[in-house]
Amino acid sequence: MPAARALQSGVPLAVDVLFPLPLPPFRFIVPFDQEPGPTGARVAAPWQGGVRVGLVVGSQELPAGRATEYREIISWLDREPFLSPGAAELLVELAQASGAPAGVVLATLVPTGFRQELSHEVSAVEGAESLALPGGEWLAGSSFGAAELELYRRQGMVRERVRPLERTVSRLVPEKPADSGLEGRARANQSLALERLEQQGSAASAAELARDTGVPESSVRALVRKGYAAYRDLPAPPVALTAAQPAAEPLQARAGELPEAAVALVTGGLRRDRLGAVLPALRRVIEEGRSALVLAPEASLQAEAASLLAGALPVLTLSGDSSDDQRSRVWDEAASGRPIVLVGTYPALFAPLRQPGLLVVTEAGSGSYKLPAGPRLFVPAAARRLARRQNVPLVLTDVLASPEMLVWAAPETADPALTSAPRFDGAAGRLPFGDSPSAAAELRLTNARQRLFVSDLGRSSGWPLGSDLSLVLRQVQERGRQAVLLAPRRGFSAALACQECGHIVMCPNCDLALRYHRSRDRLRCHQCGHEATPPQECPGCGGSSFAPGRAAGTEWVAGAVQRLLPELEVARLDKDHRDDLTRLRDGAPGVLVATSAVFRVPPLPRVSLIAITLLDTHLNVSDFRVAEESLRLLLQLPELAPGARPLVLVQTFQPEHDALVALSDLDPEAALASYQERMMDRRRKFRYPPFGQLAKLQVTSRDRAAAESEAVKLAGRLTARGADADDVMGPVAAPVTRMRGLYSFLAYLRGDDEERFRELLDGVAQSTGSVKIRLDVDPRDVAEFLE
Repeated sequence: MPAARALQSGVPLAVDVLFPLPLPPFRFIVPFDQEPGPTGARVAAPWQGGVRVGLVVGSQELPAGRATEYREIISWLDREPFLSPGAAELLVELAQASGAPAGVVLATLVPTGFRQELSHEVSAVEGAESLALPGGEWLAGSSFGAAELELYRRQGMVRERVRPLERTVSRLVPEKPADSGLEGRARANQSLALERLEQQGSAASAAELARDTGVPESSVRALVRKGYAAYRDLPAPPVALTAAQPAAEPLQARAGELPEAAVALVTGGLRRDRLGAVLPALRRVIEEGRSALVLAPEASLQAEAASLLAGALPVLTLSGDSSDDQRSRVWDEAASGRPIVLVGTYPALFAPLRQPGLLVVTEAGSGSYKLPAGPRLFVPAAARRLARRQNVPLVLTDVLASPEMLVWAAPETADPALTSAPRFDGAAGRLPFGDSPSAAAELRLTNARQRLFVSDLGRSSGWPLGSDLSLVLRQVQERGRQAVLLAPRRGFSAALACQECGHIVMCPNCDLALRYHRSRDRLRCHQCGHEATPPQECPGCGGSSFAPGRAAGTEWVAGAVQRLLPELEVARLDKDHRDDLTRLRDGAPGVLVATSAVFRVPPLPRVSLIAITLLDTHLNVSDFRVAEESLRLLLQLPELAPGARPLVLVQTFQPEHDALVALSDLDPEAALASYQERMMDRRRKFRYPPFGQLAKLQVTSRDRAAAESEAVKLAGRLTARGADADDVMGPVAAPVTRMRGLYSFLAYLRGDDEERFRELLDGVAQSTGSVKIRLDVDPRDVAEFLE
């Protein structure tokens, strides 16, 4: 029975309300004198002696006798859903999938609307009047103590009402017209100021009005003193929407149609090429009067995508960098129903687009989509669930299709519980489903053919610039060109070591070497932030000869380039250091030494060399995705010199690695396809995602024995619940066992059935006392320390 019919029939209606707190939904009753709103609307509900804004995520009828078990909500704040269609139910679904409380999912993914200021008033019900609750009067809820109000509520003595408070600003406004009190030469400035104020209607301040009129500020203050003007609280004007600036070079639509599939892939090429392939579909959606959501993994890539699309489409932006007022304004605009393309990072996922027609996830394999805290969701997976609920096509773009992307685009190849999707009839002409999604789900753009040279460091001299790299850097200088060198880390080196006994200076809080920053002559832990001066004497042998380790950071590499080419401009770019790149952007010859942060800034104009100083740092990560991520890095290198074909030089001790062999092949497209098949086979063999479920459980404590003991118990609890012995892996000490003073042990759970997997994890990861247990479903880095 719909909510309205339940109201008419007198059947109690219960609603499940979710608050942005680490809690599950709470159940409330809808008062019989209120018309229920829809699922996805916000309500004001009683909460701990006050009022809190929550979201309705479900409703059901109750037997009349059970109505007294629950409190009544106070009022509905929305008559239309506050979220996009299907999003309220998806919040609960994502909580179940991630093992996080639903309130944490709400607080993480819905960035606005739940800190609404409310006017809260209380009045006595008939027959319950008292000195504290005089009959017929509405009193401010803040005039009661929390415990007092809670007592009145439980005894059924009060009625309550709330209304949202408008945001106001204090403005100077005219109070009365000019009269004889402003006549005369001495008061001419006051008269001028009042006349200007009446023309404008209001002013931000006396100082502003004085400047606009060209009179002394004292003249305006006199108007206030005499009552001709006064400061009043006025409704605040809406925050201006931040318009994306169109790119200097308009985005060109790529030829060819997107695949006719529920989940379509656009792979290969450059980011601009892939977005151009999606542009015709976005245009069709807007022409149909619908809206589209385009997601990017980071603010810099979001800004780039918005700029490229802004020249052709009505674009709005929303990211984690937006202010609360900006988020609220964009939210209201999205809810207006006007056709728009909303380009954002993960906070845009649940924006209330009233008629969604397409969901695009750019750079869909990027690890930056993994939320580092809270529910630890992987945003593309959440977007896929949302697209299914909204019955709209999903387009995933990336330079390389990950196994997850390939399975999502071919749902018959995997567990239906993980990949099932609705079918579309295509009546509106928007990316209808085909009968053979596996054959047509991917639009492959040609990857830029790289001039790749692999430099074997095992046979090369020199460090961190091998002989091959030194040679081509000299050629860059001779020809007046530019080079980009990717170093594996910031700072000078990964460690400072005694040359006599090999002792490495370690962080006192972490099982990690302190990174050496030579420019400041400081040692710093990049995890906990601890800093120290380099020791004068080795604590191991008493020697005094210390030298940096061989893991060179940006500072070391930049210094080596400067020594090799003293007349060439050398700049650094990393999290700790950012040189002025103006001259290089203007085309001056030089070398930019950077971490992966270089992918987040505009490319230099005259790059003839791109070098990776040590690929092994990426190849040696302890994760089943390492080969795929290394290949993705290599394929992304053309983004650093779009429109050119620079030499790509890779220094490594593993020149025969599969990723390098694939890119060196005479037919790289076929080699990449074969490489992807091998990645899929490995994932399938070990039942790693997307061919199974995987969860990481991290147990931490300041006491190593306590952490290890609880980790053993945790593994035992999973087995006792019915997990197969070979599905529970560990516990083992984390690769970095101590981090920020906490000892960490890891256990892993694999599973084939999603529902059974959730049941095994439900409630098993409860922290106790000083021992904390953190859960990460579908980890993107199996050895990463969880905050």
